[in-house]
Amino acid sequence: MIVWVIAGLLGLATGLRIGWALVNKQSLVSTAMILALGSLGLVAALNWPPLTLLIDTALRWPNMSMGLTQLALIGCAAGSCVMITTVSSGRKPATIRKIAMVQYGIASVIAVVSLAAFFSAGKQPEMAPDEYLRQNLNSGNSLPWLLPLLYVLLALSLVSWAGMRYSNRSRRGRALFVFTVGIVLIVAASGFFFLQVVGDTGPVGVRTAATLLGCAMLVVAAGSLLPSIEDWFGARRELRVIQPLLTELGRRHPDIGIGVRPRGPLAFRVAERMSLISDALFLEATAADHKGNGSAIDDDGEEIETPDVPPSEQARAIARWVHSGREDAPNGKKVAFPGPGWLRQPETHSDREWILEIAQQYRTLTRAQDGSGNASGNTQPQPARLESR
Repeated sequence: MIVWVIAGLLGLATGLRIGWALVNKQSLVSTAMILALGSLGLVAALNWPPLTLLIDTALRWPNMSMGLTQLALIGCAAGSCVMITTVSSGRKPATIRKIAMVQYGIASVIAVVSLAAFFSAGKQPEMAPDEYLRQNLNSGNSLPWLLPLLYVLLALSLVSWAGMRYSNRSRRGRALFVFTVGIVLIVAASGFFFLQVVGDTGPVGVRTAATLLGCAMLVVAAGSLLPSIEDWFGARRELRVIQPLLTELGRRHPDIGIGVRPRGPLAFRVAERMSLISDALFLEATAADHKGNGSAIDDDGEEIETPDVPPSEQARAIARWVHSGREDAPNGKKVAFPGPGWLRQPETHSDREWILEIAQQYRTLTRAQDGSGNASGNTQPQPARLESR
């Protein structure tokens, strides 16, 4: 059961990477991640005794699943190594691709030699994976495991070093750190297996090393899934933030979203709705500017003539202008348009961050006017015409 949980998580991570590659342009990093995660998931699946017996019987070679496990480990190491060297390299794309092809070529040669050594060792009685390892790692039949384990150790040691070096506090950096911790554990487990091959005994037994390998695969799966999980929760939060502003602008400009049908991951739908907000704000600003520029009003009722203010204050001025035009706004509280310069994003903000900042300020004003702890967009509302037509 635990083996299938591990294989399932790694399969889910692989599927997400495949889906991302289909939606976006295929890249060396995407292909390498798919190879690494898929190979590691295959390692877990091949060590499930019923599947092991089925494969060995179908291929008519006892313990053939262990030979395939060697190939899967080599594939995981090759994919991980290509991924980390591609991400960390500053060379030209053509040069990076050539380096990746060389790495794949070396891994392919090692895989062929390892498989040939496995077959040359001859057939052995059918046995469980852990029993097979105990009997072969400390015997004369340990040669087929020497080369793949040495390659896995060297390749994943490079991945571990580079992964720790490029980990940081960003969303992707945190995921890389967790992924790298899993790779370090795989290196440790592979090292214990390697010591069994070159010596009579090691610091830990085969079963302990296999358990460590299982834990390592769980950590790798967690690191691979972490960005998707954080993206999903972050997109849900952003949807709640932008919904009040989206609904109000959808009421004013119901035709701007005609033909728009957001699809794909939740983060893509959030980006689509932010683009609709940006378009609607531009239309509002154009119409207001033709009527004559106004001035932004601060919390004390004084005019602010220039946008030389913190981004939060600039966004608050835009949000106050939009909020004063609501149907339920008090009479006589209309705020004049601050001017085109106020709508332009600050240098410290991206397009997405600027729309989110304005939406957050607008949501704060809406919550204050409603006089309750629930904003109009704090629960999942019905889609506005702006986003659904």
